[in-house]
Amino acid sequence: MIKKFFLLVGLMLMPAPAMAAKAGIGAWENPSYTMLDWIEDAPALDWYYNWRTDQIWAPGRPARSVEFVPMIRSARDVGKRIVSDLRVTTLLGFNEPDNPASNGSNLSVARAIALWPRLEARGLRLGSPATTQGGTLGRNSWQRRFMNQVEARGLRVDFMAVHYYSTDGDVAAFEAWLKAVHAEYRRPIWVTEFAYIDWNRPGAASYAGNAAFAQAAILMMEKLPFVERHAWFAANPYETFGRAPRINLVDDALDPTPVGLAFDRVLSAIGERQTADRGQ
Repeated sequence: MIKKFFLLVGLMLMPAPAMAAKAGIGAWENPSYTMLDWIEDAPALDWYYNWRTDQIWAPGRPARSVEFVPMIRSARDVGKRIVSDLRVTTLLGFNEPDNPASNGSNLSVARAIALWPRLEARGLRLGSPATTQGGTLGRNSWQRRFMNQVEARGLRVDFMAVHYYSTDGDVAAFEAWLKAVHAEYRRPIWVTEFAYIDWNRPGAASYAGNAAFAQAAILMMEKLPFVERHAWFAANPYETFGRAPRINLVDDALDPTPVGLAFDRVLSAIGERQTADRGQ
């Protein structure tokens, strides 16, 4: 009831500019295996992913309407079967292969290139590996070296998957970075992780700061024609250094945080505009 009240208030207060349908989320099963309920109820949520090839689990055969996008997270996932009740059209490539701390998904450029034809063979629209922010741009960056090999060998990357973590909440800097990525690789962009946090000081993140950043960043990305999709990191509490930084949208009981309320407000405005556009 409280959530619905905040959604209604948000719709009345927020302007709704013309936007495309591209809002998503990164999520995983919580201790009660209820995240699918939240995903299906979230306003104007178009897609989700969970860093795996199988959809979020739920008991029985629940109705599913939000698109699931599978990911080949690491080399050990290359041969895994995709499991989805809905038709799958898109596949995400390796997750932070340039990050030695990424729980086994780190890969050399040579190894990633060697495995890439197996991802292409799935016959799905294919996103690039999502490197860390620092590994995305620059002549010697992991992503630039990977894309050099893609282009030299005639391999296929249909869009760029990127991660962006702001350490100061500057949305204009985020926008400038996205424009630089697009200028560099000349492909559509999916922002598959973003938030306002310094991972060297995760405890310094605040719900208020992330609520403001989420709202402004989503509105910014919705207006950029080359940003096809975006997904906040993350729906669930994510524990690091023994505690969960204040970036999650809901707690394990599915109660919204201040970030979650802001996320609902901005997505509700998007949904209202989409409905109005369809009615014209």
